[in-house]
Amino acid sequence: MTHWRADEWAEAVRAGIRSRGLSLDEAARRIGVPTSTLRSWIEHRHAPKVTVFDHWAQLAEVTGLGEAELLRVAGVLPESLVSPVHVAQAAKSLREGIDRAGDFLRQATALVYSSPGTQVANAIAASPIDWEMRIRSATRGDEVRVTYHHYVGIVPPRGFPHSDAEVRRIIEREILGGLWQPLGLYWRVAEPHDWHDPPRLVIQVPEQEASRPPSPSPPLVTAPPVVVLSPIWGYGELLASLVADGLGFGNVDFRYFGLPDAMADRLRITARELAEPAPRLVHSVPPIMLLHGLDVPDLTGRLPVVVRHGPRMRARAARIYREPLLEAGFADPAEGARAIEDAVDAVVARLPGEYFEVVLDDTDVFDGDRPDLDRLNDAVAWSAEQIVEQVLLGAGLPPVPLGGPLKRLVLPSGRVRRPPPLAGRVTRRPGPRGGLEDRCGVARVK
Repeated sequence: MTHWRADEWAEAVRAGIRSRGLSLDEAARRIGVPTSTLRSWIEHRHAPKVTVFDHWAQLAEVTGLGEAELLRVAGVLPESLVSPVHVAQAAKSLREGIDRAGDFLRQATALVYSSPGTQVANAIAASPIDWEMRIRSATRGDEVRVTYHHYVGIVPPRGFPHSDAEVRRIIEREILGGLWQPLGLYWRVAEPHDWHDPPRLVIQVPEQEASRPPSPSPPLVTAPPVVVLSPIWGYGELLASLVADGLGFGNVDFRYFGLPDAMADRLRITARELAEPAPRLVHSVPPIMLLHGLDVPDLTGRLPVVVRHGPRMRARAARIYREPLLEAGFADPAEGARAIEDAVDAVVARLPGEYFEVVLDDTDVFDGDRPDLDRLNDAVAWSAEQIVEQVLLGAGLPPVPLGGPLKRLVLPSGRVRRPPPLAGRVTRRPGPRGGLEDRCGVARVK
């Protein structure tokens, strides 16, 4: 429609409607569009949208002009091609093009507005192999509802002549090849916390904890990049993502970073990323990588956040992550969980300045003998809110989260709800090598 003669076509339509004695409202009703749409077609000095061709026959009827004449006046159909055969061919091509464009737009719209979990499920369902899928969403929290990720469980057809390893290869490379890295998918090795008796093969699809760039919307918070260190099952990744959203920062979760399978390559890429952070980013350091010798660089100019938890959470972590801890060379998974905390302490011992310490207390997490994941979620969310509040105050901004789930804590008055009584705490501690208060511009917690 680049050669559309807007003025000539609009005048021909106006004149045709007048000659039939129709009001604009009546003409629009017969064409099947709102009056405002018809008015925009004949009053604007630019080509109408391609959807005008959906109503071409009705336009020809209300104007008394043939479809060919409307095409000729618009400049779409040359004078030499105004024969019935050429008109039919042109109309057919236009309608086929509109149909193809409509299909494309519908698919694109569905993709944009569908969750990553839906995209994965649709791709697997479209495979010629009759996979069985079992899907769960990890959504938790009473005060702050958060969808962490989706689990997509895969069960091969009965008698499928391939091992689990081969099934993983087929799904990852042949079925989800175009989605695997962009969506940050990975095979869940540890037991899904909130899925009793899951399938052997489970894909974890990120939502809240996914890696993403900084928000382009103002205000832009003047504060150093944030690095979160946590024990295994310390929910450091969730805390990092909530802090990132609350500050309008980007989030880097290396589980959803499209890293290679080989641990040596993962360590190299992660260390490089940590050593060269861009502004307005929050990185969460992978606890398991600490066991494999991840070299956490000097964190000068960063705002560190250190998460700690109690003995019951540590015991739970050792049970959930038993396999990766055994693979890391620990005969007793509890020793591996403790070793990660020792590695975090080693990083803290050489921090260049102040840092936030977040303590998740067992009494805020456990209900009897089992952890209450909703309470755990809320304890992490309240901790993240306190960090966001202090960073925003230090940047000279109101202490109100800028985005993400923490926005649900903002009252209609614009004030932020206060946390309930918690045994856990958020404290700003001095680093062993001096303060960062002047360089970071972040207020000290009183």
